[in-house]
Amino acid sequence: MTYKNPYMGEQTWPEVNILETLRQRNPLVVCITNDVVRTFTANGLLAIGASPVMSECSEDLKDLIVHASALLINIGTLTPDKASYYKDAIALAKKHEVPIVLDPVGCHAGAYRLSVVLELIHTGAISLLRGNQSEIKAIYDALNLDNKKDDSTTGKGVDGAQVEDSAVIAYRLARLINCPVVATGEEDYVSDGTRVFAVPHGHPIMTAVTGTGCLLGAVLAAFFSAYYPCKNRLSIGEFLAYALAYYGLAGESAVKVSGVKPGSFSVVFMDSLYTLDDTVLMSENRIRPVVVPDQLQVYFISGTQDVELNENRLLSVVEEACRGGVTCFQFREKGVGTLGGQQKLELAQELKQICAKYNVLYVINDDVDLAMAVNADGVHVGQEDMRLKEVRNIVGHKVVGISIYSVEELHKTDVIYADCVGVGPMYATSSKPDAQAPCGPNRITELQAEGLILPCVGIGGITLDNAKPVLQAGACGVAVISAIAHADSPYEAAQQFKTLVGGTV
Repeated sequence: MTYKNPYMGEQTWPEVNILETLRQRNPLVVCITNDVVRTFTANGLLAIGASPVMSECSEDLKDLIVHASALLINIGTLTPDKASYYKDAIALAKKHEVPIVLDPVGCHAGAYRLSVVLELIHTGAISLLRGNQSEIKAIYDALNLDNKKDDSTTGKGVDGAQVEDSAVIAYRLARLINCPVVATGEEDYVSDGTRVFAVPHGHPIMTAVTGTGCLLGAVLAAFFSAYYPCKNRLSIGEFLAYALAYYGLAGESAVKVSGVKPGSFSVVFMDSLYTLDDTVLMSENRIRPVVVPDQLQVYFISGTQDVELNENRLLSVVEEACRGGVTCFQFREKGVGTLGGQQKLELAQELKQICAKYNVLYVINDDVDLAMAVNADGVHVGQEDMRLKEVRNIVGHKVVGISIYSVEELHKTDVIYADCVGVGPMYATSSKPDAQAPCGPNRITELQAEGLILPCVGIGGITLDNAKPVLQAGACGVAVISAIAHADSPYEAAQQFKTLVGGTV
């Protein structure tokens, strides 16, 4: 199916053929992996259409790395000599601009493993971190010494355990180490520091077969190396979510043939990886967009109507606000004298570049076609705009936000198709001439009592002086327009809101 977009003239979006692209590129993945899984990993990479090569010393790697599409470092059978080799390998890969995937096997189970992983992360050269949720949490906790360790979520062995709030941890860690993070468990999460996606892990039998987790690290390395042709259509987070979906689908497909038998499963799983195609991958709706509270803490909304119809001023304000700490920006271009057509498209593209630079979630107000044309992170619609189901059908895995004013609106809204909610106006506002009467912060509490479980922000007339009651009522954050757009220093205003919200929620 193609999508025709008025902002793109007669052009259409072509189908995304991720597996076909990967197999045509046949990426060479250099694997520095553990002794237990070498054969399984090599066979798995061959099955997906990649070329594996195993390396165990720096002298060998110097010859291989110049031909490599990606490097996998799996610390499963760790020794001091191997730890030294990992560092040499990272230096070589960095020199030749080869992406590096780190699989921190068992780092939650021992101090030495964790210390090695932290050293490798501190090189600043890791392109993708993939671990189970216990491993990812251990790394996050170690990098956040101010956070108290929650021993109840500590995993055992290398398999680990399901850790609560793994989506939040993946998002925070991705931002902290400036690379995508994959956290696997009963449900897998991937975050690139801007977006978060959830994907079903596959069949439980996969955790009973040694090597499936380690092979996933290698598969992600192969996918990561094949991202470039898809970068204009998919964020790296969504692209990796498709890799997880493919892996899980292959596991479920294998069980249908082998039954729940670990030995038989291993063989049939390779067949499934080999035969599964893009048609199946794209037809299975396995990827779920996730909005974590952190993304909504300081939600800035603006358009040229808020800065005296000055495009350059808007770009400057948005950049200052992003630099100051806003976590989400919504481009809302409405009113007399505002932009349309090609001018609106070009401005939206420039704003996207600014938001991407600072890992700020970028949302388009109302205009679904514009959101698709610029590949924004999401779209926000009002009650009088397109129905949520139609929006979801068009935007796929983008974030979908919806405005809700009352309990009555909540009950008539198909919130199942939304990811977050804007509630308001909280207070009187001059930014939206047709705004309804203020409903006050208590409206958030009322809506949550009536079943609203999506993360929400309060909007309308919010300032530094009146924001706290909105947060105390249950909002994840505050959406502001004038308080940042009209501030003498949008940078400082954003910083102040960030500090306020961080100290309240």
